[in-house]
Amino acid sequence: MDFKQFTTTLVSGCLLFSFTSLLSQNESIYTNAFEYYSKQEFQEALRLFEECISQDSLNTFCMEKAGLSAYQLGDIPKAKALFFNLEKLDSTNRIAIAQLSTIYDQEKNIPKAIKYYTKLKKLIPQNPVYHRKLAQQYHNAGLHVEAFPHYLEALKLNPRDVFTINGIAEIFLSNKQYIEADSMLREGLKLDSLNINFNLLMAQSQYRQKAYDSTVHYLERIRYEIDLSPYYNKLFGYSYIQIDSFERSIPLLEKSLVDEGSKEYAHYYLATAYEKLENPEYALFHYQKALEEGISGNIDLYHRGLAKLYNEKKQLGDAIDHYIDAYKYGKDPVVLFYLARASDIYYKDKNIAVNYYKKYIKSNDSNADYKKYAKERKLHLQEQLHLGM
Repeated sequence: MDFKQFTTTLVSGCLLFSFTSLLSQNESIYTNAFEYYSKQEFQEALRLFEECISQDSLNTFCMEKAGLSAYQLGDIPKAKALFFNLEKLDSTNRIAIAQLSTIYDQEKNIPKAIKYYTKLKKLIPQNPVYHRKLAQQYHNAGLHVEAFPHYLEALKLNPRDVFTINGIAEIFLSNKQYIEADSMLREGLKLDSLNINFNLLMAQSQYRQKAYDSTVHYLERIRYEIDLSPYYNKLFGYSYIQIDSFERSIPLLEKSLVDEGSKEYAHYYLATAYEKLENPEYALFHYQKALEEGISGNIDLYHRGLAKLYNEKKQLGDAIDHYIDAYKYGKDPVVLFYLARASDIYYKDKNIAVNYYKKYIKSNDSNADYKKYAKERKLHLQEQLHLGM
């Protein structure tokens, strides 16, 4: 063998040795990285998978595992960058698209989440979870029309998906389609009779339909399973009032007082309950509190309740003040009748009562007995005034 042949053979051998050595080294990195990943030692796994990528920038497997490791470590920026690169290499890579969907879902970045769940749904159309996840994104954005068909497809593919059933029921409730909502929720309750959300939604539906006994039924089923929110305590307590269970309503309504948004109505319902239980002092207190919290259009009711209680306590001056405010805020003509009656008794100057009787007689109230009484009493008082009595 001459020198030239010897040199060529030597170089070829060295190159082969180097390539074999590199393959062995890569295999070792990959094996160690995967072992760390299997043990959930994600920091070491990420370091080695990134080393694998640096040596082979087209290695999609190492890129998947590096992205998943970064995600497990909470390094979301790095996870995103890795999954973006993976998506560039393979636009149909399920791992990349699924992880980006999840990340944007968790970040509540609804437009991006919709984008990637749409890709995922098209990629694997037979998977009901992706249809439901896409529906939930539209639902969270308040786009119920867009969400609904995706929920329906998810339900078709998996009729036992309680999250899909819940979403569809919520849309029906928001559209005031109570029959459809109840039907959907009953199907859900067949699958899971103590499902918290199903019972809460059913109670809400029954309450809106003024089926107060049913409202109580569904809330009683779960009242010891969770701490009801102030909203549901208020709803629960008011439903008990409507079925004449006043004592049971009180602790529930008192719990709802912790919510600023519920205080006004809770005080009003508590006043109503205490009034029915013939406890005028507590009723007065809560009517007054309702009035202090009042921001709704129900202020006339609070004044009316206070007027009625003061009237019963023979504190007619206070009663008259609240009747005047009740009429000012509510314009209910029957309040004029009560105002006339209280003024008739309280004031020595009967002209005041006569004027209120006149206003009531001219009103559109349809109570024939009240109208008859008002006309007769007005004439009687006018006669007294004419005679100087």
